[in-house]
Amino acid sequence: MPACRECGKDNAEGMAFCGYCAAPLAKPAGNPISSPSIRGPSSQPKLFKPEIRTPVIHSPGPPPPSNGDEDKGKGGFQLIPWSELSPAQRAGRSIAAVVGLILILFLVRVMWRSVGGARIGSSASAPSAESSGAAITEGDRKDGIESLCKVFQIYGLPKNDHDATEAARNAGELFKLAGNQSRERSAYILTTIVQEFRSRKLSQSDCAEAGAPIATTQDSTDN
Repeated sequence: MPACRECGKDNAEGMAFCGYCAAPLAKPAGNPISSPSIRGPSSQPKLFKPEIRTPVIHSPGPPPPSNGDEDKGKGGFQLIPWSELSPAQRAGRSIAAVVGLILILFLVRVMWRSVGGARIGSSASAPSAESSGAAITEGDRKDGIESLCKVFQIYGLPKNDHDATEAARNAGELFKLAGNQSRERSAYILTTIVQEFRSRKLSQSDCAEAGAPIATTQDSTDN
């Protein structure tokens, strides 16, 4: 128990001042005044310094050499040789070739017929100036009316310019005019006469006079 230096009274442990005279009590020698410890430079914590790295940009180099065998399987169309095909593949390729040949022949035929029809139509609708310059004789008119009326017996009287052109073309192909007329001359005669039927200058009575009357049922249908 520490004793007060002023009044000599004993005080309890842990008291800083005397309980009797309030004088400061002396601290025991075994408990020196604590002072903040002084640390040397080695005891201070080290600061972390972040490492800054410069980014490295890699420039693209030349592409690696390609192998021809590898490129073949990556894409594109490759025709397999006939010797490497299986029997089923050979049969399929043969069928495809036959179908392609048939389509080509069909297209050629359609084009040929269209060209031929255009030539026939132009010859019937636009005869040459030399053949159209000569006048139509009575014999030419009679033969033309008879030939056209035979066509009218099958297809009827023309109702428009297209029917008239077709009638003149059919008459020129099916019947031959007297006097061994040329094809251009016959086309001119028949085209002229069929236009007269078209304009009502000629009628079914003229067919009857020419010896090729049109049936009554056909006349009533056309009218």
